[in-house]
Amino acid sequence: MARYGRAYPAPQRRVGPNYRGVQQQFELPVFESVSEWPPVTVTTPNVNITLGAFESVSEWPALTLRYEQRFTLPPFESVSEWPTLTVSIPVKPGDSLTGAHGQVEWNGVLWGPTTDVNVLLPVDGWLGTPSVDNRNVSRPNRGGAWDARKLPQQRIVSIRLQADSATDPTQVHEVLDQVIAATRISSGDEPLPLVVKGYGPPRLAYGQVIDRPILMDGKYNAGLPDIGVLIACGDPNIYSLERRGATIPVGTPTALSNAGNTETSPIIRMEGPVTNPVLVNQTLDRTLRFSITVPSGQILEIDVKNGTVTLAGVNKMSTLTGAGIVPVQDMVLDAGPNTIAYTATSGGDNGADFLWRDAWL
Repeated sequence: MARYGRAYPAPQRRVGPNYRGVQQQFELPVFESVSEWPPVTVTTPNVNITLGAFESVSEWPALTLRYEQRFTLPPFESVSEWPTLTVSIPVKPGDSLTGAHGQVEWNGVLWGPTTDVNVLLPVDGWLGTPSVDNRNVSRPNRGGAWDARKLPQQRIVSIRLQADSATDPTQVHEVLDQVIAATRISSGDEPLPLVVKGYGPPRLAYGQVIDRPILMDGKYNAGLPDIGVLIACGDPNIYSLERRGATIPVGTPTALSNAGNTETSPIIRMEGPVTNPVLVNQTLDRTLRFSITVPSGQILEIDVKNGTVTLAGVNKMSTLTGAGIVPVQDMVLDAGPNTIAYTATSGGDNGADFLWRDAWL
């Protein structure tokens, strides 16, 4: 029988070993989270920049782990480290010109007014016609010859310079060394830009230095030595500084103008999607026809001067096919207006892009 009175709870009993909480800390080393990015390619008419695969790295602080399963992270920041980006941009011809008459720019190096190197007259081989390969064949039984095509030879440009260190002739080699460095004989075969600015608009040619005579005479002692620079331009044409551009819509013949006096070689780009594209210069009656499908986002590029056809860097010259076609190097723009037609079996809505410079001979 229960007793009346105050009741007391029974004391709790612990079953199993009696543990005491012991605080301990465990240090985790610094670690990183890695993000990999695909290669990035930027294409312009003059520059191709390709980045290889690289990592974006986030660094985390040391992590404290307690026995009681409590995780504590102090304030921190996630830092992304990017690789050093180096971009090599080709020299844009004429960029260093100041507008003064009588300036010459060789591969981005300026001579003439506003510089320590004077340009002396004459500049030979620039305005005149280069030597011509006359292929006429003499008639065996009568006077005269059978006419044949005339082909211009390379253009040889002779430039006379004068290093100007008259105020301190002992420092003349500082100026000479700059000219010598700029006019070194190249070990490669890539021509460099030469721009000459007379009284008219500046014009452009491409060549390589083949000679550089310098005399140590009385003028040298006076700090005014003469320097000769001889440049051989394998392409005898002289070009406008500015490159023109136009897009030919598919199915719509369009007139392009070459304001020079001789034919010029364009770069042509046909962006996909397009199947079996055809280009016709109706003025010259010349056709390029390709049996190829260009996927969306890719470009079939035709370099008329160098005679190449590429898709994503792969040679596609074998796709040039069909009756009545001409060699790629014959798809030039003649002096004056040229009517260009662009057709395709399907696609071609992005048109055909033409890039060219006006040319003189």
